[in-house]
Amino acid sequence: MKEKTGVQLNQAHKSVDDFNTIKYVLPLLRDEKTRNRLIEEHRVCPIGRAAHKDQPMVEHSKDLIRVLDKLRRQPMAGKLLTVCKKPYEDYRIGITSGVRGQPVKILEESFSSEEACEHAIFLKRIVTLLEKYQE
Repeated sequence: MKEKTGVQLNQAHKSVDDFNTIKYVLPLLRDEKTRNRLIEEHRVCPIGRAAHKDQPMVEHSKDLIRVLDKLRRQPMAGKLLTVCKKPYEDYRIGITSGVRGQPVKILEESFSSEEACEHAIFLKRIVTLLEKYQE
């Protein structure tokens, strides 16, 4: 069997993604003050909000958007997501297999809101990203 080509392995995308991560995302996460600011911003409003009645739209900062965009580009295998077991009461972190049709593995830890679960996922993804790109 022939070896896969760079196109089949998606090497160009991976190289550009690695470059962008190292140049634009990691400096934000490696600086403790900036990382803590982004974590707090995400904790306060993990999913943003559309404008509603008298309340304005809540958008994330450019730095947080940059980090979130990177985290969303992860491969489907092993991707973390929110699973609602009981609305307004029980939310869990799920891990995808990356294979269509296979069930999501649901972790035991329970959260009382979708926002709390999303923030826990954000924290786990940051740790994983920093471990992957250790200096």
